Amino acid sequence: MDLFVSLFVNKIDKKGRISLPSLFRSVLSKGSKNEIILYKSLKSQSIEGCDSKRINEIAKRVNSLDFFSEDQDDFATSIFSEIIPTNLDKEGRFLIPESLKTYAGIASEATFIGQGHYFQIWHPKAAIEKQTRSRNRLVKENKSLSNIILEKKQNDK
Repeated sequence: MDLFVSLFVNKIDKKGRISLPSLFRSVLSKGSKNEIILYKSLKSQSIEGCDSKRINEIAKRVNSLDFFSEDQDDFATSIFSEIIPTNLDKEGRFLIPESLKTYAGIASEATFIGQGHYFQIWHPKAAIEKQTRSRNRLVKENKSLSNIILEKKQNDK
């Protein structure tokens, strides 16, 4: 499987390292098996992580915006200026920079949430709250993937 899936809670060791779940390591593209890209989420108080392939896809989307627009500048600045490439050691451990740990409220352990083509790193309690809110919203609003896609297609016309 080439997607980041599932939920894992891992401890941060005395040296400040945390293990990337092995299921997540298996998703990393062959050219960057020991590197992940971390950055502050624009949607929540969490850290997002991915490989360089995903960052290149994001760059293409940002580049498709009007080069002189504020939106293009805001996305480019907010995403690319805060990217922190991080290397995994032989055991799959890495350091979460202090600025990102502070942003996400992470101290001694963190929760990894698979998001398909990327993953998020949360404070454990906030991760469970996020998971519960997401599921409850979908159920309450009777959302289905096919309805959302159909609605998007109709709005794009």
